[in-house]
Amino acid sequence: MMNILKKCFNKKNIPALIGILLCVAAFIYIPNQEHTSKYMMKVIDEGMLYFVAVLGLSVMLGMGGQVTFSTAGMMGVGAYGTAILTTVYNVNPAAAVLISVIVGSVFSYLIGLAMFRLKGSYFAFASIGLAQLMYTIYSNWMEVTGGPDGIKGIPKLELGALKCDTYYDYFHVYFIIAVICFLVVNRIRKTYFGRALASVRDNEINAKCMGINVYMTKVYSFVVAGVLACIAGGMYALLERYVSPDPFKYDQSAIYLIMVMLGGVDSTIGAFLGTMLLTILPEKLRFLQSYYKLVYGVGVIILMIVMPMGIMGLVDKAKYKLHTLQKKKAMQRKEA
Repeated sequence: MMNILKKCFNKKNIPALIGILLCVAAFIYIPNQEHTSKYMMKVIDEGMLYFVAVLGLSVMLGMGGQVTFSTAGMMGVGAYGTAILTTVYNVNPAAAVLISVIVGSVFSYLIGLAMFRLKGSYFAFASIGLAQLMYTIYSNWMEVTGGPDGIKGIPKLELGALKCDTYYDYFHVYFIIAVICFLVVNRIRKTYFGRALASVRDNEINAKCMGINVYMTKVYSFVVAGVLACIAGGMYALLERYVSPDPFKYDQSAIYLIMVMLGGVDSTIGAFLGTMLLTILPEKLRFLQSYYKLVYGVGVIILMIVMPMGIMGLVDKAKYKLHTLQKKKAMQRKEA
């Protein structure tokens, strides 16, 4: 028993234990009407689903060094797929999200095969074109998407005995989904695929010399990002119970990019911090009325200037300085 406790409270495991405790505390404390208003609960739920989408960017940009503006467009695949399946074909909401994600993964794979013939900034520009194309389809394919009016009457999420009647109920489900996606992406970093992505990001020629299929590695990263975006899109449809083209414009993808960059492109925890900060901050600035967007924009610019490597980059820098200081003190003690 003592050996098990020693292993659990090993220095290496302390961050994980703190993370588990914080997750349990958030899971219990946040969805409480005494602490969180109904409106704020909805904002936090939206933050959870945005975080899932931003995790896909963390894979593409953080691990693979590829910039894409198609995240919002891919979210639309998940959202509209869920909306159509539930309202037209009466499919169970959870099953509808799953089917939409499968369709989205195949679509991402096929698009990735075509788009990764391009490199660098050309790929980024092509992703803008893809996002605009998808938005045009969502806006004009009246018979399927409902055009600008969108699709209404999406049913509430039901998982067996669990029925999501309120935003507080949705939080429990979305929190668990976000944690699972977080753990999966964190695990990807430590796999062969994650290391291959990092090699491609750092130097494509060296990656090829190491036997890595650069082209397919990029394609698979696009598929992972697409799957996560589709999950987020399905979550969005079930939360709002209404889908329209506006949330899936390419400029929304730029906001997701800012979220991951603000938190730290190479950090899953950073992705969470950046997402929640840029989701909750605008709501807290609404008292400024017409000036809140100006203050919000200036604030983000200042944060990016002060922390060019993001929040987690600043944390890593502080850790390095502390470690260096401790080393110096240890050497001084030895000399004394």
